[in-house]
Amino acid sequence: MASPDDAATDQFRDLTDVKVALVAGLCTVALTLSLKYGVGIEVPFVYRLSPLAPYFASVFSRGAALSARTWMALTAVVTLATFGFFAF
Repeated sequence: MASPDDAATDQFRDLTDVKVALVAGLCTVALTLSLKYGVGIEVPFVYRLSPLAPYFASVFSRGAALSARTWMALTAVVTLATFGFFAF
C-alpha cells in the first residue's frame, strides 16, 4: 500500500529545479559579497537579486524546452553582467 509520502517523493525525483535554484542562490550570494567586499560598493537590493530572474523565468515557463544546464548558464551570465555593470 502506498503512503501519502510516496507522492511527495515522486515530485522531487527530477532535481532540475533544485539545481537551478541552487545556482541562482549561490550566484546571488556571490554577487552581493563580491560587490560589497571585493569592489567596495553598495548596490541597491533589487540589483543584487538579479541572478534570481532566470530562475523565476525557468520556474514560470516550466523549462521552456531549455535544459537545466542552459538555465544555470543564463544565471551565471546575468550575474557576471550585473557585476560588470556595477564594478566597471
